[in-house]
Amino acid sequence: MKQFVKRLACGVLAMAMIGVISGCGQEAPSTPASSDRAPIGYKAIAAMNASAAEKADRSVHTMSREDKIGQLMCIGLEGTTFDESQKKLLRKYRVGGILLDHDNMESKEQVRAFTQGIRDTANTSSLMPPFIAMNRERMQYRPSLMLPWTDPKLLSKQGLDAVSSLATRTAIEMRDLGFNLNLGVMVNTHSFYSYTSDVDRAARIGETITKRYAANRIFTAYQYFPGGGDYTVPGMRIDASKASLMDDDGRVFAQLIDATRDEHPMIMVNAVKVTSIDADHPVSLSKTIITDWLRKELAFDGVVITDDIEVGAAVAGMSIEDYAVRTINAGSDMVIVCKHPKHIKDVHDALTQAVADGTISEARLDEAVRHIMLMKFSNE
Repeated sequence: MKQFVKRLACGVLAMAMIGVISGCGQEAPSTPASSDRAPIGYKAIAAMNASAAEKADRSVHTMSREDKIGQLMCIGLEGTTFDESQKKLLRKYRVGGILLDHDNMESKEQVRAFTQGIRDTANTSSLMPPFIAMNRERMQYRPSLMLPWTDPKLLSKQGLDAVSSLATRTAIEMRDLGFNLNLGVMVNTHSFYSYTSDVDRAARIGETITKRYAANRIFTAYQYFPGGGDYTVPGMRIDASKASLMDDDGRVFAQLIDATRDEHPMIMVNAVKVTSIDADHPVSLSKTIITDWLRKELAFDGVVITDDIEVGAAVAGMSIEDYAVRTINAGSDMVIVCKHPKHIKDVHDALTQAVADGTISEARLDEAVRHIMLMKFSNE
């Protein structure tokens, strides 16, 4: 009997060992892992030991659709105080950028408080930090607020050292006031605001300003692609061919794209028509110009931003809602909506609906947001 029990125990043990050994050749049942799309805060991603590109990819992969749509908007605000109504606006629409102008600024202390309020609200509301922008080159001079910007053509004649010096001082000033984006430089050679009519010199000036700003953690945006005329004139029509533009302002942009890739500048488009390339659409609504030419041919992989779409929509003869959706589909990544709360709501609602019904594809949304997040993480 004892011998039988002993044999039985050995048999059970052997069977158990066979089960363990055979089990090693099979995949063990997996335990549910946390989803790759589980929300991860901006700070956590920023702290990752990864490249800006990897962080941007991670953000796009985990962001909610609501947050992505908000990133497409850069809005203006009314008043000189970041009050509770504006905090609600930022929290509700979760916007990618805020643009301040003359009417928002009175003194250094007031502007610092305004921009600090924006940052604090974004931080406490777990929002992606927004761009806080101004157009530095066109700000009205106020001795109590900031340095004067030298007349562009005079500054150009003073040489690149003078350009570099002024850009450095104004970048430091902007950073001190709480800004991180200058919606300039004017690199077109045909505008009243142009530095020069020499395209190669215009590119060198744009590069100098952008690099000095970037060294002081301020982004820039080049105005206006593809050039060839005075883009500050609403409704301007240009008949120049692509080849002639590439011997003109197009060459400025091509040189700047190559020379300042590491500084991640934006490029701004507006409602001027280049009829020889796209007779039916202004630049800001032209996939042929933004996606096929700027993106594919000139290899620009940064943020494309519109000028104020309220002006663009009026020139194009359409609603701002339709204009916003169509410019995103043409290849723009961000739209500027200046100040009117109703217009901000209308544009946000239109973008939300367009993504929901597939008019703006998830792939196009993700592509735009990735451009924006890559730029933001490059300044960490």
